[in-house]
Amino acid sequence: MKTVIANRNDFFAPGCCPIALRTIKGDAAMQHPGDLTDIRHTHDFAELIFILRGGGLHWIDGKTYPVEEGDVFLIQGYTEHYFQERHNLVMYNVMFDVPFLKEHLHTLHSLPGFNAFFLFEPTYRRGHRFQSRLRIGPEQLFQATALLRQIEAESEGAAPGYDLLMLAKVLEIFVFLSREYSKEKNPKARSLFRLGEVISRLENEYLRRWTIADLSRIAAMAPSTLLPVFRKVTGRSPMEYLMEVRLSKAAEKLLKTDDPVSEVAAACGFSDPNYFSRCFRRRYNASPREYRR
Repeated sequence: MKTVIANRNDFFAPGCCPIALRTIKGDAAMQHPGDLTDIRHTHDFAELIFILRGGGLHWIDGKTYPVEEGDVFLIQGYTEHYFQERHNLVMYNVMFDVPFLKEHLHTLHSLPGFNAFFLFEPTYRRGHRFQSRLRIGPEQLFQATALLRQIEAESEGAAPGYDLLMLAKVLEIFVFLSREYSKEKNPKARSLFRLGEVISRLENEYLRRWTIADLSRIAAMAPSTLLPVFRKVTGRSPMEYLMEVRLSKAAEKLLKTDDPVSEVAAACGFSDPNYFSRCFRRRYNASPREYRR
């Protein structure tokens, strides 16, 4: 089967916040222009799928997974997928451009459930045989549906500022799902939540002198297991990730305060201002003072 390649220009309105919402109802194919539901495809944006009723078989990167009412899962960019079967399926697709939302998503990394659901679950979906997915109950599904319908109404109405309200509601959904994933009792989901907590702790407690042993205890993993898992998902070691967080906080302080560089360095976990300046230049291609100017 040939894979169709879609891109953000096919789905997002030009000049607006790159968020779009589609609904699928029943088993009929091609329900709207650009519908790729039943065609193997990939795209350069992320897609959040909510199964409201019915079910089916969803093919993701060579593996087929049964889905049913209450299932919520993320399809990351450049992932091949499609529905092999649909049975009275009703679902919402929330499509969003990750680079555009980068700053908002960075803030969400302080939530362990966000890291587990949005980073680790898609990465370990195949190994966990989709058992670490999020499945929400009727009450939570009702809450999620209410938010999705608000996004749908804004998208269809297209009143001035509609895309900003869509962004606000999508971020609300992200927080909602992060909290729901933190309640998951499934052992595989709990293991991902512990990994998510490692990132959360680094984001929230960046002044602490962390060791790999500390982080291994939080993850309930041996260091030899934690390190490759962490790098596979984030592209960095835990200590490299911590350095990124500290430098990011420093960059923010440089722009928002008039504090001396030495004080900014100390406030972000650097005891040596010279070492801070060298690290900052490597990251931002400018000295702290140049960056501030």
